[in-house]
Amino acid sequence: RITSKFRFSLAPCLGQWSLAPNQNFEDLLVKNRFFKLFRYTLNEYSSFCDHFPMYKENLSLADPDLDKTLKEIFGFETFRPGQKEAITTLLKTGRLLCIQPTGHGKSLLYQLPACLLDGITLVISPLLALMRDQIRHLNERFRIPAAAINTDQTEEENARAKQEALTGKIKVLFIAPEQLDHVDRFAFLLSLQIKLLVVDEAHCISTWGHDFRPSYRQIINLLSALAAQKPDIKILGLTATADERVEKDIQKQLTLSDRPVSVMRETMDRPNIRLSVLSRRGWPDKLAACRRLLQQVEGSGLIYCATRENVELVAEFLQLQNLHVAAYHAGFEPEEKQKLQNEFLADRYKALVATNALGMGIDKSNLRFVVHFDMPGSITAYYQEVGRCGRDGLPSKGFLLFDSSDRQVQEYFIHSAIPSPEQFDQVLDAVASAEAAPNLTLIKRMTGLHPTKVTIILAELVEQNFLSKTSQGGVQVYKSLFKEQKPDLSRYENQEKVKTSELENMLHYGRQKEMCRMAVLRTALGDKKASSCGHCDVCQPSSETQEDSSSIALWLQNRPYPIAPTALHKVSAGISLFDSKMRSPLFVRFMKERNEVANLEEMDPAFIQLLLQQFETLAKRHQLGALIPLPSKTWKAQSCLLNLLSKHFHLPILEGVLAWKEPPAQRQGELLNNDQRHHNVHQRMQVVSHSSIPSGALVLVDDYIGSGNTLKEAARALRQNKTIKNELVPFTIASLKWHLGKPGFS
Repeated sequence: RITSKFRFSLAPCLGQWSLAPNQNFEDLLVKNRFFKLFRYTLNEYSSFCDHFPMYKENLSLADPDLDKTLKEIFGFETFRPGQKEAITTLLKTGRLLCIQPTGHGKSLLYQLPACLLDGITLVISPLLALMRDQIRHLNERFRIPAAAINTDQTEEENARAKQEALTGKIKVLFIAPEQLDHVDRFAFLLSLQIKLLVVDEAHCISTWGHDFRPSYRQIINLLSALAAQKPDIKILGLTATADERVEKDIQKQLTLSDRPVSVMRETMDRPNIRLSVLSRRGWPDKLAACRRLLQQVEGSGLIYCATRENVELVAEFLQLQNLHVAAYHAGFEPEEKQKLQNEFLADRYKALVATNALGMGIDKSNLRFVVHFDMPGSITAYYQEVGRCGRDGLPSKGFLLFDSSDRQVQEYFIHSAIPSPEQFDQVLDAVASAEAAPNLTLIKRMTGLHPTKVTIILAELVEQNFLSKTSQGGVQVYKSLFKEQKPDLSRYENQEKVKTSELENMLHYGRQKEMCRMAVLRTALGDKKASSCGHCDVCQPSSETQEDSSSIALWLQNRPYPIAPTALHKVSAGISLFDSKMRSPLFVRFMKERNEVANLEEMDPAFIQLLLQQFETLAKRHQLGALIPLPSKTWKAQSCLLNLLSKHFHLPILEGVLAWKEPPAQRQGELLNNDQRHHNVHQRMQVVSHSSIPSGALVLVDDYIGSGNTLKEAARALRQNKTIKNELVPFTIASLKWHLGKPGFS
């Protein structure tokens, strides 16, 4: 049997032939002179039908048997509440915004229609971890060919995905919104036969949304361009976090050619999740509480942190407590992220400590708990993240370790994403004054602005026709259009108000003890039927245990800070004595005295003891061969500390091996962002003497590490000499986190 659509496509070739009521179509072809012509087509069609059995029936898009498709392709007997209605609405009207809670099965709303439509379903999503999960499920479980284009993949993988999309070998293509910013990739998408465009995390296109992203505005441009080419294209917006104002804004932006966008909103209630807030002050108390929770709670879960540095510290501490956890964030190599995700899905970890690079997209229905080690920036973000647990409907728990001082990092995130009029002028001046059309990296270096702000400003200036962007040899560059007016920045004034208000609401959620936790979340998300859950820590209070954290405070002060390995120039993992974030007394004293104190007698004995203790840790990990000091004019104690380490660990000091062939124009701490810091030292260091380098690891010794660019430059100079094949291990006294957009460290 064959679909009526396919019969229709063959009709012109078959002339006046017609089928008797019970005649087999293929038999008719076999008996006539057209058999050879159509045999290849039928074989190809048969192979396609192996993937999509519903095409073997006389199924029309106008009246599809959704229940049968659900069972045959996806193996589900029934739809979840609202799913069938949403799919029917999408197929009939072509425009739908669906607002459903996390774990409600929103992905089926595009996966099933993708099987029915004869072109590509394009899914725009910021969640790279979700892409990996969805592609695995579609290809392996449901046999629906799918691929992705994103920065987590190699150039070869992205090229293969593009080719498969162009040749019609896939049904679903995932792409990150940032890909739309590049003119070449934007043009590529316009060349595809896209029949359904899905905007995942649709709140990101709204200025009023909690997670507004400038690159998402390119989606509207893509929608307009596709709709002009293909008026019948279908559009689906998905989100779990949109109040009424955000809903209306999304609806307005997705409305093209006066075709209205239907809205389907489900209740935001998650009755199986018990929410609790544990008030804790400072790192020691929060780590102690996190340890106790993981020791007591059953099942596996996620621990959210606000920054990569926090992720690694929390994971390290919990691992030392013999808890099977791992760190996960966007700074990991794609292969490592995939490995961690697969192992977590296979229940090999009690928890992953992660930024939202993982948690928003993890497809694991049996998560039993979510712990927020750091407070998120809004109630909507918190709801979305805590909602990853309990998607199987079984009892689950969400814990917020609340410290009001967490507002500082969230305020930093807000301010780093809200550019000022003066910063717009800086970018305009940089582009206009450049000798040749500059790319993003050059603009960041010329302005010294926070990288996030540069990206935002460029997107805005292109949208408002102050700049144009073109591709030169695959590299995107910008040109000034010399417009006389000033950019309209009203959206950023609105955005700052929204984000500040949402942060205050999140702080209120953590402090208040009068209203049901789930009701607070539901009300904030526009759920007008919010009622008390009956089992959160407000509805059903219980006595709270306060953990002893004194030993943790000592561990934090003496903990060596890890220096991550880098594949570039093959630098191994190293350590710093102090983490600037902890502001230990020894760290503060070292930074004050590093330009003054030059001998051991003036140093704190506790500092010397810690130095030897942590270097011993390094010596146990590596077969050390020698100490190589990085050139420094300001670290007065470099020589005496090198002599101390040399004598104590019997290592030669290779002084003069590394030197500046051209000294940096400025000190790294005086510069404004890491692009400037990279340019300040790049190609300026050289190997002066290397004839007596022994075997074993070479320890690169410096007073502190910030952006890591000086260390990378030292490694580059050493590796440029082909005879130096030793392992390179960094060792510094302190690890700093430079400000971005201004000098100094935080």
